[in-house]
Amino acid sequence: MRKLTKRYIISSLDNLNLSPPIRYERYYINDNLRVQKKGNTFQKEILNINNTIIEKENISESEFLSLKENAYAKIIRDSYLYLDDKRISIKKYLEDYRGLYRVEVTFTNKEEENSYQKETWMGQEITNSPLAFDKDLSKLTKESFHKELKKYL
Repeated sequence: MRKLTKRYIISSLDNLNLSPPIRYERYYINDNLRVQKKGNTFQKEILNINNTIIEKENISESEFLSLKENAYAKIIRDSYLYLDDKRISIKKYLEDYRGLYRVEVTFTNKEEENSYQKETWMGQEITNSPLAFDKDLSKLTKESFHKELKKYL
């Protein structure tokens, strides 16, 4: 089951109370396999059809480097925690997806999700857009990414 999460877009990290970032370097091998470097850790993740991680394991740097050679897409982003609300994390995208700042709010139950009032600094909700998940983002062309981003900013 997918987590109860709403996703929003913002245009910058200015004036937000954030944790130090963790750098994610993700490579999509196919729809069910991605490898990533998270900080100094190398991981392999198996995803199901709903983009939920069903298996995750730490791997060696050499296995990571070998697997990433077969990737169809690369996503580099920094992940921050919003220190004023532990349910909120923010992803700042770099390189090909520069300009995307995605806010993710995770809820413990449906009632909490339904009653949630977004923070005043949050922009439009993008939960059901191709910008909501890295897997969907990885399949956008540069042109379609910029077109999608413009819809919400």
